Amino acid sequence: MSEPHRYIIIIGAMKSGTTTLFDVLARHPAIAPASYKEPGFFAFDDVWAQGFDWFDTLFDFDPARHRYRLEASTDYTKAPFVTGVWDRMTARPDVDLKLLYIVRDPLKRLESHARHTERNRREIGRQVSPRPSHSFDAGISPVSLAISAYASQLDQYAEARAQGRLHVLTLEALQADPDAALAPVWAFLGLDPLALEGTLQASNAAGSQTRVHPLWAALTGIRPLLAAGKAVLPGGLRQALRQRFRKRAVEVTGRFRLDPAETAFLEDFYKADHDRLRTDYGVDTSLWN
Repeated sequence: MSEPHRYIIIIGAMKSGTTTLFDVLARHPAIAPASYKEPGFFAFDDVWAQGFDWFDTLFDFDPARHRYRLEASTDYTKAPFVTGVWDRMTARPDVDLKLLYIVRDPLKRLESHARHTERNRREIGRQVSPRPSHSFDAGISPVSLAISAYASQLDQYAEARAQGRLHVLTLEALQADPDAALAPVWAFLGLDPLALEGTLQASNAAGSQTRVHPLWAALTGIRPLLAAGKAVLPGGLRQALRQRFRKRAVEVTGRFRLDPAETAFLEDFYKADHDRLRTDYGVDTSLWN
């Protein structure tokens, strides 16, 4: 019987350190990272329809060296706006999954989400957001509200948890002590720990309030094709466009910090969910403000 296809899937949460976690795991010699971090293969019908043969072209996987393929699509924890993920993940018996879910202080995640989405105009997959503004002056996005309901998102993966195929960590713990936070991750994956040198470098931070040029935002929608070797633009031209349009960023305006009234409302809104996150899922949130 052939070996199963093993995948490490970072399922979210968006703007909670998924890129940092992906970058750390990608350095492990037993892990083959996807050339495109967020293919959304299990999230969307049109991507899923391309099949596992296409999906596996995203990984430079060598069975002599690698144990896992790695991807990190935050769309996997955007229920009810993205559904059917676990059903797709379990559609083939020869697929062995390990799921990682990294979360952070939910209100800080909301602020980071608002800045990030105002810049790149994408909140779900490669779809352009219909909201004219993601500033808090225009209200809080329902998608963003749902993403920070971490226990509710985890409920979609109750079967994975029961099977011991799900591990949850927090960004704050990873920042405070990377080796301590990652030790149970390596044990969960059955891999020797990767030695880290010093503190982690945060990836894909949302501190800047600049929006990418709309033409470059449109071009990034074809990244899965480019990553899979099906480029429609020559490499030199892609690089030239990247440099030209990324430099022509436009200032983003609006309010991206929650005010006291919003903070009080959200703390009450999330209380039951985050109580369950601690009691039912065993997540230590003591480092959250």
